[in-house]
Amino acid sequence: MSDRYEHHFHEQTVEQYDNLLTLARYLVVNAGTIDAAGGLLFDRAYMLDFEPMPEGVAAHPPAAMPPLAYGPLAGIGALPGEDWQDYCQRAFGIEIRPYDPFCLWLQSPLWARTEPSALGAGLRIVYVLDLGVPHDHVEISMGQAWTDYDDSGFLWDKLDMVPDAGTLPLRQWPEWIGAPTLNARRAAIPLNADNLRQTLIEHGIARPEDITGVSEEEIRQLEFTTGALPRSYRQVLSVIGRRAGRLVDDRELQIYADQLPEVNRMGRERRAEWEAEGGEPIPDDAIFIGARYGMSPWFILAEPRAYHPREDSPVFLFDTDTGKVGQVSISVWGWVEGLVRDAEIFIAEGIPEKNARRGHRTELPPLALQYKQQAQRDRNITIAMMAGAVLLGVTLYLIYRLTT
Repeated sequence: MSDRYEHHFHEQTVEQYDNLLTLARYLVVNAGTIDAAGGLLFDRAYMLDFEPMPEGVAAHPPAAMPPLAYGPLAGIGALPGEDWQDYCQRAFGIEIRPYDPFCLWLQSPLWARTEPSALGAGLRIVYVLDLGVPHDHVEISMGQAWTDYDDSGFLWDKLDMVPDAGTLPLRQWPEWIGAPTLNARRAAIPLNADNLRQTLIEHGIARPEDITGVSEEEIRQLEFTTGALPRSYRQVLSVIGRRAGRLVDDRELQIYADQLPEVNRMGRERRAEWEAEGGEPIPDDAIFIGARYGMSPWFILAEPRAYHPREDSPVFLFDTDTGKVGQVSISVWGWVEGLVRDAEIFIAEGIPEKNARRGHRTELPPLALQYKQQAQRDRNITIAMMAGAVLLGVTLYLIYRLTT
């Protein structure tokens, strides 16, 4: 089944289900008041450090709060001494974790710049109760994938409310791509871990000795700085993570494993700068996998720490000149295919290679091997002659000593 149709389902008791529906209805009904008072707080700590505690919210509510913190105001009371982790676990069946799909779907920091309304947060809660969290929830919260949580009549039916047609949808989302089309596009990508090496050799991009990947241990060490990598990108690194002939000019395009720490440092710095300037959202755990002249990096999405592992990732381009973000490939393998295609064009047009990463042959060509063997023979003869001369000298010296 396509991941376009996969959802993370959250189990709740009947009481927790009713509480979530009550909270959703409160956010929707009071959306105008909440937004006017300061709006929602999309908390980077996902409420673990939010104050006041649940007991204090009803008496002294702050101007801006995370969506789940409106529970006490919606009539879902807190028990004495409960912190937010305990409250959300008991009232909603939600364990507050940074990479929990429900937490990200509801109050990820990305929503602050994509669709921050209280109405949207309420509808996202109802969407989970009806369908679960969509597999591509990170892409949606970035504004880079289609959704209908803000324009579905079924969700309004669950709320027993009638939508205001003049305000919906809340955002212009990307065009919808059906699962059959998406699967066909992925299947049309010819490259994979089994044929990448041979493709580079057959197309004259690299010789066998030019292609070297990084080890599993090196990938694990890299993940300490980048975060958990999708399986497809781990495969790419294992084949060409160290060098790949003239696939790229490595001073123009930085894609190799030894260049990634600097690429990620630059990407994070530029992301922070554009976040303050109103650039398009990028996840905090985005993994930058390459850059052109040290700028405008490509990035992929980290493997989730919960529920389904991410086998692959779309590839996005972060334009550091404008702060814009756009998807350039539906797959890591599609991105690599683009690099291969560019290298083929340069070869066909006779453009000389520059700053290629070449290896050393373990065997010499026949003529070079012949010269090497002849040089070795000459060296052996020279050594033998020198040894003979020394022996002759010693013999003559002994004869002289014995006869005088």
